[in-house]
Amino acid sequence: MYRMLGDITDHLKKIKPSGDNDKPVNMWCHTCHHGRPRPMTLDEELAEQYRTKGLKAALDDYADLKKKFYGRSAYDFGEGSLNALGYTLLEGKDAPGAVQVFKLNADTFPESANVWDSLAEAYLKSGDPKNAQLNYEKALTLDPANQNAKEMLKKLKEPSQN
Repeated sequence: MYRMLGDITDHLKKIKPSGDNDKPVNMWCHTCHHGRPRPMTLDEELAEQYRTKGLKAALDDYADLKKKFYGRSAYDFGEGSLNALGYTLLEGKDAPGAVQVFKLNADTFPESANVWDSLAEAYLKSGDPKNAQLNYEKALTLDPANQNAKEMLKKLKEPSQN
C-alpha cells in the first residue's frame, strides 16, 4: 500500500496546479481509507455484517457507522446504500429482512419514490400483496411518472392476483 501511495504521489507531482493555486495535488492514506482499516462501500460493509452476524447486526452497524461517519466522506449514507443491501437480501431469498431494510430506508428518505417502490417489491416477494399495493401507490404519489409502480399496480389489481 505504501509503495502504491508513493507511486501515485510521484505521478501527481507531475501535474501542474490549476489556476491561481500553486499547491500540488496530493494523495494520502485517508484519501481512500477515510480513517477505516479496510475501505468498503457502506452497502458492502452492511452486507458483510449480514452474512457473518445477521440482519440485526447489520442494522446496528448501520446506526453505529452513521453516528460515527455521517457528514464525513467515509460512507455514502444516501438512499442507494440501504437499497443495495435490501436487494442483496431479496436476491438471497430473505424477503422479510429486505422489508426491514427498505422500511428503514423509507423512514430515512420518505420523499423518495424509489425507496417506496423497493419496499413494495419486498412486500410482494414476501407474500404481502396488500402492503405491496399500498407502497406502490405511495411511490406513484411521489413520482407520477414511475412506470414500474404503474405496471405493478395494474398487475396487483388484476382478478388473478386477488
